[in-house]
Amino acid sequence: MTRPDFTEDEPGKKVIMLGNEALARGILEAGVIVGAGYPGTPSSEILSTLAIMKEFNPHLKLEWSINEKVGFETAYGASMCDVRAVACMKHVGVNVASDAFMTACYAGARGGMVLISADDPNLYSSQNEQDNRYFGLHALVPVFEPSTPQEAKDMLKYAFDFSEQFHSLVLFRTTTRLNHGRGDVSLGNIKQIDRDYSFDWDRSRWVCLPSHSRVLRVRLLERLELISGFADEFPFNSLKLSDEKINGTKYGFVTAGIPHGHLIDALNYFGILDKVSILKLGLVYPPPKKLIKKLYDNVDEILVVEELEPFIENIAKQFAYEEGLSTEILIHGKDYFPQNGEFAAELYLEKISDFIGIEYKKNPVPEKMLIIPPRLPILCSGCSHRATFYAIKQVEKKKKTKFVNSSDIGCYTLAVYKPLEGLDTEVCMGGSIGLANGITKVQPEGNPVLAILGDSTFFHSGIPALINAVYNENDMLVVILDNRSTSMTGFQENAGTGIKIDRTPGTRVILEDLVKGCGVKEENIWIQDSNDLNELINKLEEAVDRKGVRVLISRHTCSLIEINQMRAKQVKPPKIVVNPEKCGGCLICVNRFGCPSINFDEDLKKAIIDQNTCRGCKVCIDVCPQQAISEEL
Repeated sequence: MTRPDFTEDEPGKKVIMLGNEALARGILEAGVIVGAGYPGTPSSEILSTLAIMKEFNPHLKLEWSINEKVGFETAYGASMCDVRAVACMKHVGVNVASDAFMTACYAGARGGMVLISADDPNLYSSQNEQDNRYFGLHALVPVFEPSTPQEAKDMLKYAFDFSEQFHSLVLFRTTTRLNHGRGDVSLGNIKQIDRDYSFDWDRSRWVCLPSHSRVLRVRLLERLELISGFADEFPFNSLKLSDEKINGTKYGFVTAGIPHGHLIDALNYFGILDKVSILKLGLVYPPPKKLIKKLYDNVDEILVVEELEPFIENIAKQFAYEEGLSTEILIHGKDYFPQNGEFAAELYLEKISDFIGIEYKKNPVPEKMLIIPPRLPILCSGCSHRATFYAIKQVEKKKKTKFVNSSDIGCYTLAVYKPLEGLDTEVCMGGSIGLANGITKVQPEGNPVLAILGDSTFFHSGIPALINAVYNENDMLVVILDNRSTSMTGFQENAGTGIKIDRTPGTRVILEDLVKGCGVKEENIWIQDSNDLNELINKLEEAVDRKGVRVLISRHTCSLIEINQMRAKQVKPPKIVVNPEKCGGCLICVNRFGCPSINFDEDLKKAIIDQNTCRGCKVCIDVCPQQAISEEL
């Protein structure tokens, strides 16, 4: 495998980089020593990319932490020792880390400390669209937001200098379009910071007792005041003023992040880029008041362009009120742009034309065009999770009842769709067991409650909920889908594999031993290969019939990892075929099991297996009631 060219130590070299790669490069160039976090799209590639750059900083120490809270605490503990540290996570991960984050902001940073929050407008891979700029307002710490991969690298590198200058944590907000977009990036110097690292035993700062935190709260407010005074000098803010009028009005725009690039494109499309004023923010909180005042003094109407919440818009309107300008200048935002979703490029053209009064006609939809049918997300061919959910359905049929399947977040969440339809709840990491604690207290006895979650998710936040179930004697069956990987976010390792982020051996945590340590009785623990369908059904049935807290570990390596291991060893997967003479066309393998490698020949009325995608898991052999599917020997 060729090493990516962005790992070179060649300042000035220009390369095309993914936004997350640019962020990793910025961390490296800043001289960061400790990086920690939990994988979550769209942030996952930052730390894994940084791990392949370790040769340029032999002191660099990275880890996949067990969850975002521990990841933040790991990084913050390093900052206490005067090293530069970064914590990386997706937006909902900040919720998990916020308990530590909100108090850490009081004590501030010693070594430069940055928390990267990768937000997800349009919910491409998330359960909500929360706008984490509000964490800056809530915690009273600065919020940086870059608009291009180049700016992401440069701004993140600068963030550590800023953090040390003001002794403040920095919340560095990105969005999916930046994290997973690509652009030209000029490489910079890789900084090596020469200073002694050690803990300073400053108990008045690091021990957040009420008596200490009252003092720290005042210092936090003083830091924010200093940063507010500096905001107008922030090097990634810019103000472009124009004295020209369009239809008798002087227009201005305020924007930040990815919307800034789309705004520039739209204004260029209309040929009015030089005729309007633009305030582009890199520091979105606290706001640069002098720059905002200059913009207000130069325009008649302003449109704030931002995705999700009216964060900048509210600040702009508040400032206009404080300056006594609320009746002299019109400020628009969410009255033009929606408060949900990621903005498509054409939306900018539509809304800006409405705002300024420029004629714009949408491109007509061609009368003759290829309509691609919608395709639901689906579990991969050979995915062991499919076998588990199919087995659960079979036990439901045997028992002639319906289970309550409380689920977590992971690949297995896709089982909510047809044909498996195996999930009834999903809210957050660890929520499967947490919700089951409540559901089982009131659910009629005839409907068993199952809590279903993955191995990495169990390590992340399932353990406290399981202990709660044991302690309170809540009647439930916990099904842990152990596929030996954090697959949905990019196949990262976890405590159950014992492999660290840099691919070196760590200590493997044995899942079943951990379950016993949570108080689950040994006779109430079952372990089964997910792909041995008949035995899995038997053990599920036995587990459902028991009372109390039970745990079934359904274990099989992720099929994508398994097939790659076979290819590395030049081993072909088993060839699974359908005997057309035995196939009765019942469609159970298609309509109930739902493996995407099993198709149906409408002419022959027989099932067929796509050998290009089949991974040879053999589960369909047990699914077929006609015994028409077999391994070709």
